[in-house]
Amino acid sequence: MSSYHRIELALPPPHGGLGPFGEQLAADHLVEEDGLELLARNWRLAAGELRGELDLVAIDRAAGELVVVEVKTRRDADRFGGALAAVSPRKAARVRALTGAFLRQAHLHTRRVRLDVVAIDLGRAPVLHHLLGAL
Repeated sequence: MSSYHRIELALPPPHGGLGPFGEQLAADHLVEEDGLELLARNWRLAAGELRGELDLVAIDRAAGELVVVEVKTRRDADRFGGALAAVSPRKAARVRALTGAFLRQAHLHTRRVRLDVVAIDLGRAPVLHHLLGAL
């Protein structure tokens, strides 16, 4: 079961890459608004058959829950279907598999794991969508 937060953003356009800009916005949201503690950014697994990256990994100490967040940022939501449309079932499966690898490598023992999506659409009315338990 997922929950949804929508936050309108008042922000300047990104000067650097779009991906890092969106990940910073998502990290700020998770820490400042949701009270999570970031454990890792851009955690990579590059050995073996499973390869890939987890954008953000955080912990919700109050809930005893590890939170893995896939971040998607799009400049023109109207033209390309928005950031949420960029999270395919294949991407979701990869995030789940990478989360298992992260847990094994980090030796974390949390009661629960939650897989979220933060989708940021930049454009005329910038907005951050945070879908809890979306993957």
